[in-house]
Amino acid sequence: MTTTGSRHVIYGVCAAVVLLLGANSAQAQWANKPAPPLPRSILDQGLSGSVVLRLVFANDGSVADAQIARTSGNPGLDQVARDGAMKWRLNPASMQASDTTVGRQHMIKFYQNGRVARRVEPIKAFWKEL
Repeated sequence: MTTTGSRHVIYGVCAAVVLLLGANSAQAQWANKPAPPLPRSILDQGLSGSVVLRLVFANDGSVADAQIARTSGNPGLDQVARDGAMKWRLNPASMQASDTTVGRQHMIKFYQNGRVARRVEPIKAFWKEL
């Protein structure tokens, strides 16, 4: 398989969509928001679902705490979402006062592309702010 073909397989395997909940989230400006790698066990099981996280930020915009506000029903997906969010960083200029105390909620929806049968590592989730 070519490098380009491998890249398409990697990008086509799984997708996650972040739906922003609340007015504060709609104004979010991210300095860094990498997609987390997905473990093969999640891919092999064909897992999908949505996780709602409550994110509390440090003054520099990094995520200080990420808690599961609503589970996907699968601990593996919940952990991938939480671990991934801990690497995000919000632009400090776009932060609200409540971001460092109450935090804000984010929904991450994981779904797998059923048309892709072969998986090539490393596989990353994708999300898009709506």
